[in-house]
Amino acid sequence: MNLTKSAVLAVTIFIIVLSHVNCQSKDETTTTNPETPKEKTKVKDSKLCSKCTCDFDNNLLDCAEKLQDWLSSEEWQILTNGDFVFKTINLEHNNLTSVPILPKYDVENLYLANNQIDSIAEGAFQNLTELSTLDLSHNRLTSKVLVPDVFKGPYTVNDFAALEKLKTLNLGYNDLHSLDADLFEHIPNIEELILCSNTFHVIDRLSETAISGLLSLKILDVSYMEIDDLPDTILHGPRDLETLIAAGNLFHKLPKALERATNLTSLVLNQNPIENLVEDNVFPSLTKLTHLSMTFMSKLYKIGPGAFSELQSLTELILSDSKLLNEIDGEALSKNVTGGQYLDYPPLEKVYLNNCNISTLPKELLVRWDKLKALDLRFNPWNCDDSNDYLINVLIEQVNKTTSILAKNVQCSTPNELKDVEVLRVANENLIGSSGSIIWVGLLVILLIAIPTIIGAYVMKRRGCFGVFRRHDSGASSALYNRTSFNEDFHI
Repeated sequence: MNLTKSAVLAVTIFIIVLSHVNCQSKDETTTTNPETPKEKTKVKDSKLCSKCTCDFDNNLLDCAEKLQDWLSSEEWQILTNGDFVFKTINLEHNNLTSVPILPKYDVENLYLANNQIDSIAEGAFQNLTELSTLDLSHNRLTSKVLVPDVFKGPYTVNDFAALEKLKTLNLGYNDLHSLDADLFEHIPNIEELILCSNTFHVIDRLSETAISGLLSLKILDVSYMEIDDLPDTILHGPRDLETLIAAGNLFHKLPKALERATNLTSLVLNQNPIENLVEDNVFPSLTKLTHLSMTFMSKLYKIGPGAFSELQSLTELILSDSKLLNEIDGEALSKNVTGGQYLDYPPLEKVYLNNCNISTLPKELLVRWDKLKALDLRFNPWNCDDSNDYLINVLIEQVNKTTSILAKNVQCSTPNELKDVEVLRVANENLIGSSGSIIWVGLLVILLIAIPTIIGAYVMKRRGCFGVFRRHDSGASSALYNRTSFNEDFHI
C-alpha cells in the first residue's frame, strides 16, 4: 500500500515537471518566432503618385492645384506605410479651409500657402516631429484662430512636448492684427519668422512679448504691416537676429529698436516715408551690418553727415529709385575711429544710386572708390561742369572698366549744351572744357560777321548807297540768317 502511494506520488511529480517543460518550450517557440512585418507599400506605383507629382530625386510630393480636399485616409496610409518618405510636401493652391490633426509622418517641409484656411485644430502638427519649415501664408488666419496650442507637440507623460525642430514659420498675407503672447511656447526654436502683409497697424505689447521671446530668431520679416515704429525692446530677446526686413511701412524716422540689433548683418527699409537722415535720425552702431537697402523712398531728399558713419562693416549700399534724393553729404560714411588725422570708411563693394535726383557726387564720400565692384549712377540729372570733375575724369572711366553696362545712361543734365550727352563721352572727348570754348567760338563768329558789316555800312553811308541797301534788305537778312544757321549747327 505504501509502495502504491509512493508510485502515484512519483508519477504525479513527473507529470507536473513534464507539463512545466512543455510550457517553457511553448514560450520559447513564441519568442523566437515573431510576427511577419507588414509589407511596405510601393509608393512609386501607388494611386497617389498618379494623382500628385512624386519627385523622388528631390524628396518632393507635389500636390499643388491637384486636390479638392485633404488627402484621404487611404492616401495617408500610402505615405505612412510607404517604402519612401517625402521630406517635402506641397499642398498649395487647393482651396483647403482647415487643418486637421495630421497623421504621424517624417515630413520636414510642409507648404500650405495660397489656400482658404481659416481654422487649425489644436495639435494639428503634433505628429510631425521632424517638421522644420511650415508655410501658412496667403490664407485667412485671424488672431483668434492662431492660438498657442495649434503648435503643441506630441503628448508626453506630463505635458505636450515642443516641436523643437521647427525653424521657419511663414504667417505672411493673412488677417492677423496681433499675436498671442504665448504663441510660440511650443515652437521655441524658430529662426525665421515671416509676418509680412498683415495689417497690424501697431505692434502691441502682446505681439512684442511673443516676438521678443524667440531667442533663436535670425530672420524677421515685418514688412508691409502698416506700422509706424518698432517697440524699443522688441529686439532685446533675439540677440542673434541677422536679417530684419521692414519695408513698406510708415516709418518717418529710424526705429530706436535698431540699437539692440547688435548682430544685424542685413537691413531692408525700402518704401518708408523717411524724409532725411540728419542730426539724431542717423543709424546707430551696427558693427556687423554689411547690407543696407533703402530704395523707393518717396520722401527722402537728404542724407546728412554721419548718416552711415556707424556702419563701418557695410559692403553693399542701395539707395536707388528715390526720386527726391538730391543731396548726399561728403561725410555721410566717414568716421574718425582712432581720433587721429585720418578718417575711416566702410569697405563698400557695391553702391547703387540709380534713378534718384543727384547732380553732384562728392569725391570725399568714399576714399577707396577703386575698391567698388559695382557703382550704379544711371538716370540722374548729372551736372557736367568743373564741380563734378572727379565723376567725369575718374569715376565714370572706372565704372566703364568694371561694369560697362552701368556706364551707359549716365547722362549730363547741365549745362544745356551737354544735356543728354553721356558722361563717358564728355570724359573721352574732353567736352567739359569745350562747353566753354563753344561760347567763345560763337562770340568770335559774331565778331567776324559784325565788324565787316559795320565797316561796310559805314562805307556805303559815305558813298550814299543807303537806297541800294534798303532795296536789298531782304537779301542781307537772308545772308545773316544763313550765317546764323551755320553758327547754330556748331554744337555737340
